[in-house]
Amino acid sequence: MAGRSLPGGMLYIGKLSRGDAVPARNVEVIDPTLPIDWRKPDFAGRDMDYWPAYHSITPRSRAAYLLWLEGGRWAPDAYIGYVFLYFYGLERRALVDAQQDPAARADLPRILGEVVRLLTVYGDNSSFRQYATEFQQVLRALITRGEGPAPDPVEHDKWPSPLTLRVGIGRFAAEGRPVPVDWAWSWAMLHPEIYARTPATRCPNEFRALFATRYRARHADGIKVRPLKSRVDLSYRPASGGLRTTSWHLDVPDVLTAAAPTKALKALIESCTDDLDAYSRLIGRQPEAAGTLPALALLPDELFTGDLDGLRPVRDLVDRTLPDDASQARFELADLTSLWPSRTPGKFAKADAVGLAQLLDKFGIGIEPDVRMGAPVQSTGPAVLFRVTAAQPATATPEYTAATTLLHLAAVVSTADDDVSAAERDHLVSHLESSLHLTPGERIRLTAHLDWLLASKLKLTGLTKRLGGLTDAQRAHVAEFATAIAAVDGVVSPGEVDTLRKIYKLLGQEPDSVYTELHALTAASTRPAPATEPVVVVPADTGPTGYLIPPPPKPEPPVGAVRLDPALVEAKMRESAAVAALLADVFDDEPEEAAPPPPAPVVAVDLVGSLDATHSTLLRELATRPSWSRADFDALCAKAGLLPEGALDVLNEAAVEAADEPVVEDDDTQLVINDYAMGELLA
Repeated sequence: MAGRSLPGGMLYIGKLSRGDAVPARNVEVIDPTLPIDWRKPDFAGRDMDYWPAYHSITPRSRAAYLLWLEGGRWAPDAYIGYVFLYFYGLERRALVDAQQDPAARADLPRILGEVVRLLTVYGDNSSFRQYATEFQQVLRALITRGEGPAPDPVEHDKWPSPLTLRVGIGRFAAEGRPVPVDWAWSWAMLHPEIYARTPATRCPNEFRALFATRYRARHADGIKVRPLKSRVDLSYRPASGGLRTTSWHLDVPDVLTAAAPTKALKALIESCTDDLDAYSRLIGRQPEAAGTLPALALLPDELFTGDLDGLRPVRDLVDRTLPDDASQARFELADLTSLWPSRTPGKFAKADAVGLAQLLDKFGIGIEPDVRMGAPVQSTGPAVLFRVTAAQPATATPEYTAATTLLHLAAVVSTADDDVSAAERDHLVSHLESSLHLTPGERIRLTAHLDWLLASKLKLTGLTKRLGGLTDAQRAHVAEFATAIAAVDGVVSPGEVDTLRKIYKLLGQEPDSVYTELHALTAASTRPAPATEPVVVVPADTGPTGYLIPPPPKPEPPVGAVRLDPALVEAKMRESAAVAALLADVFDDEPEEAAPPPPAPVVAVDLVGSLDATHSTLLRELATRPSWSRADFDALCAKAGLLPEGALDVLNEAAVEAADEPVVEDDDTQLVINDYAMGELLA
């Protein structure tokens, strides 16, 4: 063309007659006979009209346009009018020629590729982006006719929803086929009435994997959509002034916003964002935490698989400690806590203990002690792992708390003689389980709790606070029950008597009254009730003749031990339900609420976006410095009555919504303010 090589084709070239070279007609055709001014190309487009045509622009503008074509049509600083002039030809080929010419129809995929390329170079121009994006959707719909892969939500906007999505979902409905998971994902993410929250963008891989798993679980092969009467219509208003608006009526039902599937997809998206929220918040605060045990512990169960690389050390420890044929086993707690990266180096806090217990939950393993059930925070010492074969309570119920208190008493008196037999231990646990009506999950945990108690150095001091709220009558009742526990094996050793005296003292009872209670449980202290009917003196001999083998002699009790009547002991043990009930009442009492402080004076505050007044004030104070020390930030939060970590979450969530970036970034030594995010929030 005038001595220039225009590579790539996709151009209309030809000499126009005087009748063809009129406004709004053949605007894209390059007429080689028209003059070109190579000396002063109009690169800035100063001579260009709003709707240019090659035959009507100046020779200087033609030179600049042809040079842009010669350069490969990629110069990012090119005047956008030249890009549109080239774009007009692509529109004509797809919207006019392709309607009748099979060769032009075969060019549609190539034209689509060119439009996508132009968008990557000139998509910053809002006008071109709008036309090119809509044209791209029309091309995809014309090419695929609802077949092929689902549209990628990353490449499309939901306003308007991609035509390929409408056509594709419509075809599934028309043919009665279930919507597969990849199409359902595009449908949900590009639905104009469904809004995925921050976890969808902050954790895109986890979010999509969770969506796919739950979609298959809820809908098997996929949602089946009932076809509606409305049909999908394609309409496109070309950028070219030489073309009219083009419309197509497709015989495909328009079901994109149908009520039933919209409701199902919306519920699924909400469940995924809700269950990923805790994980998302952690990653938002600490991006480097991805793949660590604290992060993995927050993943929903569907995403938690035992072959995750970060889980290998914990999985190996569980396999070593708890073989397949074992229901529970003791181990050294430090072996487990040493694998957990604590929030504060060198300190194993309650939050760490909770996270570790949650992590084990996902393996189907419980742990004692468990801080969620009221146990103290420990990083060393004996512990017990047990297999979870029934639903575990999320928190300790009053009944379970009462059971553990009784079990603590039982363990103390049972270990007083340094001899706790397996039979004695099982009898204690089974009796408490049945008499206190615990759930199956609580029963499993109670057995592990006793094993941990017996492995620990038991002290009575841990019970002082828990028993402090009992009345004198209730204390006496608990003391009697403790005596029955000591006598459960029929013998009370001198060591157990000493322990009982300590318990009586702890309960505010006279220690010497132990002997009175024990005396009441001895066989000698009871007399048979008077007979009210004939008494058998010698039973009839109906058994076989011969000599009976005598039973083995029972082991002699320790020197000084008291032998008790088993029937009386069992009768006393049956009162454990009543003892537990009164303990449950004590533990279930709510502390009296302190009187509310007087209301603070109301101060008008300019709210920032969706933030409330308190967080808006905090944000404006943070904006006064480029960085803050952790101590200064904590002081600001204390002044505002906010928890520091919670305040950071709220501010950063608002910033991510507004600017896709957190507003406060923690670099371990100080909190740095993100100027861009702050500007977007305060704009």
